[in-house]
Amino acid sequence: MTVAEVNVVAQAFHEGVANRDARALSALYHEDARFLPPNLEPAEGTDAIRGAMQMLLDIGASALDVEPLDVRESGDLTAEYGRYALTFDTPDGSMTDVGKYVVVHETRDGETKILLDCFNSNLPPAA
Repeated sequence: MTVAEVNVVAQAFHEGVANRDARALSALYHEDARFLPPNLEPAEGTDAIRGAMQMLLDIGASALDVEPLDVRESGDLTAEYGRYALTFDTPDGSMTDVGKYVVVHETRDGETKILLDCFNSNLPPAA
C-alpha cells in the first residue's frame, strides 16, 4: 500500500464523517477488523464498527482530519502512524480533539482494507 493509497483512505474518513455516513466508514474495514476507540469497548467486525461509528456521529462528530506521518509496508500488511483532529458539535459549541493513531491495513485477494485501528487523544483526561 503506497502513501498515496493511505491518503485516499484518510480522505475517505474525512468525507465519511462530514457526510455522517457510518456505513461508508465501516466499509473501509475488513469483516474481522477491530476498531479500538478511546473510552469505549473494542468494536469487532464491520457491524460493530458501523455501530461505534454511528455512536460517534450521534454524539456530535462532525469533522475529521487525518494526517499520515509514517507508512511502512511488509508483505500484505501496511502499518500507518499519524495524527488526527476530530471535531464534535455540541449544544455548547464545537470541541476539537487532537491525537495520534495507528492503523494496520491488510491486503486480501487484491483488496486492501483496515484490519486494526486504534487512536487516542493528546488532551489530558477531563476532571
